Amino acid sequence: MRIVTILALATLLSPVCTFAASKEQMEMQRDIAQLQEQVRTLQSGFDQKMAALQTLVQQALDAGNKANTGVSVLSASVTQSLDRELRDRLTPVAGLSAKVDSLNESNGDLRNSIGDLSAQVNKIMQLLTDVNNAVKIIQAPPAAPPPAAGTFQGAGPGPSSSAAAPPASVIYGSARGDYSSGKSEMAANEFTDFLKYYPDDPMAPDAQLTIGQIHYSQGKYETAVADFDAVLERYPDSKITSTAYFMKGMALKAADHRDKAALEFRALIKKYPASDDAKQAREQLKAMGLSAAPVATPARKRPQ
Repeated sequence: MRIVTILALATLLSPVCTFAASKEQMEMQRDIAQLQEQVRTLQSGFDQKMAALQTLVQQALDAGNKANTGVSVLSASVTQSLDRELRDRLTPVAGLSAKVDSLNESNGDLRNSIGDLSAQVNKIMQLLTDVNNAVKIIQAPPAAPPPAAGTFQGAGPGPSSSAAAPPASVIYGSARGDYSSGKSEMAANEFTDFLKYYPDDPMAPDAQLTIGQIHYSQGKYETAVADFDAVLERYPDSKITSTAYFMKGMALKAADHRDKAALEFRALIKKYPASDDAKQAREQLKAMGLSAAPVATPARKRPQ
């Protein structure tokens, strides 16, 4: 009886369980269908965006290819234009270079010709010097007879008189030629002879200045100072007086007499302010760390 009752109850309850299970399955199937629909929607949107992206990428590639083609064409055009311009510009330059080379060769030939001519002139000057010396020997007066006993010898002109000397232009020209050719010692002796015979000649200041310059170049600074002093004392109004001031200052500076050199430079600037020598004197003072203005000496105190 119990078994029959249990079977009857099981029979009554089975439709209810079956109905509940069917409802859950339907909801699950509905959810799955919705998910599938969403996935299809997402897939469709993704496909559309990928297609648009592929289209944009292809357009960008096409534009890049076109740009590369344009750049290549432009580069070729620019290269051709530059080559053409360079050829047009370099053609006259090449011609000018050839002319410059030819001119350099001509200048070299001219320098060689000038060197040969200078050597010939020096030889001629040497020959003239030899001729002048021979003429001086020929023209030299005979020796005077010895004075009679008891006769007083007065201060006559003697052998150093200009009456027995060669012309001033001959002595000066010979001295200048030797100086130009580098024979400084011989030139100094000849300038000294010139001053001995013709101390008042218009070229005498230049001769005295050149003697000082020769001694200065030989490192005989004290002697050069005396030579330039002679120019300032004997020819104070000469055109080369300012140069004598400057060279005296340079000789004093070289002899390590800085204070005396500064005095000479300042005297030159004061007396000849607009001269080129004054400009050089200012540069020397500046190099020495000194002012071009004269240094004021302190006033002496009066005894009380």
